[in-house]
Amino acid sequence: MDRLEIESLSERIMQDGGISLPLRLPGGRHVRWVMRIPTYASLLNIGRMYLKLGVRYDEVKEYDFEQKVEFITRHGVSVSRMVAYGIVRGCIFGRLLNRPVAWMLRHRMHPVALEEAWVIIVRMFNTVPLENIIRLAETINPMSPVLSREKR
Repeated sequence: MDRLEIESLSERIMQDGGISLPLRLPGGRHVRWVMRIPTYASLLNIGRMYLKLGVRYDEVKEYDFEQKVEFITRHGVSVSRMVAYGIVRGCIFGRLLNRPVAWMLRHRMHPVALEEAWVIIVRMFNTVPLENIIRLAETINPMSPVLSREKR
């Protein structure tokens, strides 16, 4: 992921714009669900599920075909539930609708799109791009005191 993509993703995250996910309904119709930034409680749930997987993000990126098949076979339900936490946010709705939404994702979403959505969810734990954007905004902000700019 290059710098421009990271900044674009960070901007969407800060605006809570979300990422559109394609779903194919019976009959061939397509709809799009928006995956937004999960709430802190949802991030904690996603983090717990991610740690239970027992894999590292760097390892998954390097998987070959057979390893990806094995990963999805073993952890497909957990992957879809983590993405569902990004779609259904909130304390009550997150708990009530997570499993039905995850089921819909598994049955109505293309596996490649589901994997990409999972990668985006996992990357949200990395706050470095946001820190760069915030630092840039502080530098450009005309209302910030001149002294703080000189200290950097």
